[in-house]
Amino acid sequence: MGALFFKKGVDKLQPPTKSFFEFELNNIDGQKTQLSQFKGKKAYICVNVACSCGLTSSNYSELVELYKTYNAQGLEILGFPCNQFMGQESKPEPEIKEFVLSKYGVSFPLFQKIEVNGQNTHEVYRYLRLNSSLKVSSNEAKEVPWNFGKFLLNSQGQVVRFYNPDVKPKEMKQEIEKLLNQ
Repeated sequence: MGALFFKKGVDKLQPPTKSFFEFELNNIDGQKTQLSQFKGKKAYICVNVACSCGLTSSNYSELVELYKTYNAQGLEILGFPCNQFMGQESKPEPEIKEFVLSKYGVSFPLFQKIEVNGQNTHEVYRYLRLNSSLKVSSNEAKEVPWNFGKFLLNSQGQVVRFYNPDVKPKEMKQEIEKLLNQ
């Protein structure tokens, strides 16, 4: 992981040398997980999930609905609790897991909290940011705005589109279906 530098809200990030499926993260239970185990799907949503956010209810309900509808057809959703948005994710992973399981019935994979902005940006988010519409130039990327920012990726792990938090998951259906039918 290279050094990160900041200037006026734009991050200068060292471009990642890995492909999306080469990253290793800890799942929400603390076990090392290779993203390569998810390879073979046609579409992926990477979402910076939250527990203590006003967007929580509708986003979780719609993500669970998308997962139930399209998982068998080749959609994978990967949830990343983010440890940066004004201290909203101060809860430990076991509490986050219990919250999303009991309240929303989330069955898509969840990972441990990671940084999505700032000098400790996790390498998977560095990849997502530099390969999406958040990219400003070859090595600069805007910050990921708030919780429930969503990245849609294709079967090769390439970012197809970034969706702002105010875009509901159900509004992504058309592009998801397009990827699933390719």
